[in-house]
Amino acid sequence: MLKRLLLFFAALACALPFIGNRPAQAADGEVTITLHKRVFRDVRVDWDNFYYQNDGLVIDPNNLIPEEQALLDGSYGLNGVHFRVYDATDLFQTAKDSGQNATEFVAKFNQMTRREAMKFVQDEGLTEIDHVVTRTVDNEDGIARGTVPSRIDGKSAAYLILETEIDPDKLLNIDINMHSSPMMIALPVAHPRNEGEMLTDIHLYPKNVGYIRDPYFFKFGKTVAGDDVRLQGAIFALFQYDDNGNKIYLSMMENDLKNRWVTSTDPLNDTEVNKFISDKDGLVNTGERFLPSGTYYFEELRSVPGYINDLTETSVKVEIPTSWTDDDGNFNPVLVNGEAMDECISGVVRPETIVKGRPRVYNHQDPSSSNQGSTTQDDDTTSTGNLPQTGATMSIALVVLGLLVMTFAGTAARRRRHQ
Repeated sequence: MLKRLLLFFAALACALPFIGNRPAQAADGEVTITLHKRVFRDVRVDWDNFYYQNDGLVIDPNNLIPEEQALLDGSYGLNGVHFRVYDATDLFQTAKDSGQNATEFVAKFNQMTRREAMKFVQDEGLTEIDHVVTRTVDNEDGIARGTVPSRIDGKSAAYLILETEIDPDKLLNIDINMHSSPMMIALPVAHPRNEGEMLTDIHLYPKNVGYIRDPYFFKFGKTVAGDDVRLQGAIFALFQYDDNGNKIYLSMMENDLKNRWVTSTDPLNDTEVNKFISDKDGLVNTGERFLPSGTYYFEELRSVPGYINDLTETSVKVEIPTSWTDDDGNFNPVLVNGEAMDECISGVVRPETIVKGRPRVYNHQDPSSSNQGSTTQDDDTTSTGNLPQTGATMSIALVVLGLLVMTFAGTAARRRRHQ
């Protein structure tokens, strides 16, 4: 299932090149090209039936067809994406002189990868005529706009648009692991709905697939007797080190694509710091707080009563790889203290993983305390995933008291029989 989804999104990541019906003649002038950069947040949504073909028109949010609705509902505008526009007019003219039509000319670039297209630009010595960066325009993120001539030196113009880079943004809660494919526009472009009308304002929706993971682990206690018990109620915060070595904690989400990180001297009592609390199964889960690749740490702010908070601030290390698979196609797991984490594509930890209870992070029971807090006995051979709340280990005092009661009862019974 994962492999199928990854292959599907690899195909989806390619921005569909725009091809319109082109008349033989069109008036000279300028054409405005508007890019609406969209990013899909990973494979956690079923997009098997999704398809959107650029047609050059802007999407009207008040009059959406199903494909447009799916695009807007499933993706988000992304700022800081760089696009470079290259003059391909001479190539287009040469192709027409050799008998190619516009559709065949554009199809050649549709088959290229982004890397192949960038090499093509270098090999052919294409001239860069514009460099635009997406930003927020009229409350819409991911907008870049440029104006180009419709004819160059008396020839119908053609432009190759390539996504070249994305500004680094540590607040983003996604990685962009697939860039949009090359986009070739051969002018003039006919209006797809109004026969005889030429587009002077062309809108394209290049798309990316984001990459996010959601780490988790299980909080366990080690009793004085050596038993493993699941601990409920332990409080953690997630942090990372910024480029200057400062410790920054995960705060609330700014928007669908951005997390917020804050500094704090008292994270336990700081309402700006997002807290993660172990549940009845001991599960500490980031849930919907998806994270991009990098190294993070869960810091234990407070353990459960009866157990020693004996973890250092870097005792729970989380390593998120840069992609789902390595160069050989092998799956890249999230590592928690070096242990591979079962992946949960749906974003929900599976019941069989809850039963297994791994990866585990331990606290040790305080020998001087009889209070174990809220715990559950762990037994991998009998656990069902809905573990009963029980006291797994009695204190020494209760054992001694029980023996005294049994001894007293036995002595009294012997006396009654003797009498």
